[in-house]
Amino acid sequence: MDRHSNPYTPGAGAKPPVLVGRDAELEDFRVAFERLGSGQFARSFVLDGLRGVGKTVLLNEADVLARERGWISSGVVECNEDDELPLLMARLSHRALRRLSMTRRVSGAVKRALGVLRAFTFAMDEAGSWRFNIDVEAVVGVADSGDPEADIVELLAEVGAASAQHGSGAAFFLDEMQFLGKRSLALLAAAMHGISQQNAPVLLLGAGLPQLPLMLKKAKPYTERLFEYRTVQGLPRASAATALTVPAQRLGASFDQAALELILDHSQGYPHFLQQWGETIWKEAESPTITLRDARVAEELVNDELDRRFFRDRYEKATEAEAIYMAAMADLGDGPRASSEIATHMGMRQKDLSVRRAGLIEKGLIYNPIGTQLDFTVPQFAPYLRRVHPFDPKQQPTRGRPRTSSPRARASKNV
Repeated sequence: MDRHSNPYTPGAGAKPPVLVGRDAELEDFRVAFERLGSGQFARSFVLDGLRGVGKTVLLNEADVLARERGWISSGVVECNEDDELPLLMARLSHRALRRLSMTRRVSGAVKRALGVLRAFTFAMDEAGSWRFNIDVEAVVGVADSGDPEADIVELLAEVGAASAQHGSGAAFFLDEMQFLGKRSLALLAAAMHGISQQNAPVLLLGAGLPQLPLMLKKAKPYTERLFEYRTVQGLPRASAATALTVPAQRLGASFDQAALELILDHSQGYPHFLQQWGETIWKEAESPTITLRDARVAEELVNDELDRRFFRDRYEKATEAEAIYMAAMADLGDGPRASSEIATHMGMRQKDLSVRRAGLIEKGLIYNPIGTQLDFTVPQFAPYLRRVHPFDPKQQPTRGRPRTSSPRARASKNV
C-alpha cells in the first residue's frame, strides 16, 4: 500500500489518528476547566501509568481543551532529574504569560504578573543563572520573600488572576513528574494546596510512571485529597480494535478478523504497540485487505522496531549490575515479583541488592505496585529481557566498567 498515506503514529507522545478509550478522562478535564473557570472548586489532576499508554497524549489533549475554553496554558513541560521546583514553576509561568502577551494586548494585570515573576526569579536565583526575558520592573513585596512555598503560591495566584482577566484561568502541564525529588514534590503539593485554598483559577495536570502517586503521598500525606488521581491503562479490546481499523477504513483498507485478533493479542491494548503494528503492517501489506499472512510477516519486523526504538533505550539506562537484577526478575516470569523472591533467585541476600533496586526505581525502570513487590514500568519488558539478556546466576558485574551492551550483543560481536 502507499507508504505516503500511512496513517499510524508510533512516535513518543504523538497523537494517534483516532483517540479512543479516553472519553472519561477528557470529560473530567472539561468539567474541571469549566468549574474552576466559573469560580467553583476543582482538583488538579495526576495521571500515572506504564510507558506507552498515552499519558503525554492525554496531557496534550487537555492543553487543547484548556485553550478552547479560554484558558492560558504553559504547554506540556517535561521534568528532568536535575530540575528544582522554583525554576520549573518560573518556566511554566513565563511560558503562560508569554503566550498571553503574544495573543492579546498586554494589560496591567499581565504586566503585574510579569513583574511578580521577575521579583520571584531575583529572590530564588541569587546566582543569577536563570535566563528569562522579562522587560518590566520587579514588583516589590509579592513572591520575593525567599520562602519557596509561599512565593510559588503568590506567583501562581498572580498568573491565574492575569489569565482570568483575559479568559478563564491558567493551566500548567508537567510530564515525567517521577523525576522530581521528594523535596520538589513536597513543595509542589504544598503550593497547589495553597492555591486550592484560595480557589485561584489555576489548574495543574501532571503525569508520570506508576510510582508517582506513592511518591506524592510520601512527600505530603494530604495529596490523596488534593489531587484527582487517574491511572491510564491499556485500551479495552474493542477500543484497541477501533484504534487500528478506523484509520485504515478512512483510506479504503480493512483488516481480516484473524489478522486483527493476532495484533490485538500481541499488543495487549497498549497504544504505542498498536501504532507500531499499524505502521509496520501498512508498509508490508500487498493489498488493501490486511490478512493474517500480512500480520505474521509484520510480527518479526514489529518486534525488531520495538526492541530498537522502545525497549533498548530503557535497558541501556541500567548499569551492568542493575541489568543482571532485571534479568533475574524477567527470568521469574511476567508480572510483579517480591524483592525477596528475586534475591533468592540470584542466590544473594535481599539487603545486598538494595542499591541495585533503588537505582532501578530512581531511573524509572521498575516500581513497587504493592508493598515489596516489584514490576517493570515498561509493558512487555520481561519478554524483551529474556530475549536479549537471559539470566545467568553465575554472571557477575565487572567492577569499574560501564555496561556497553547485553551479553547476547557482546557475544554476537565476537563471532
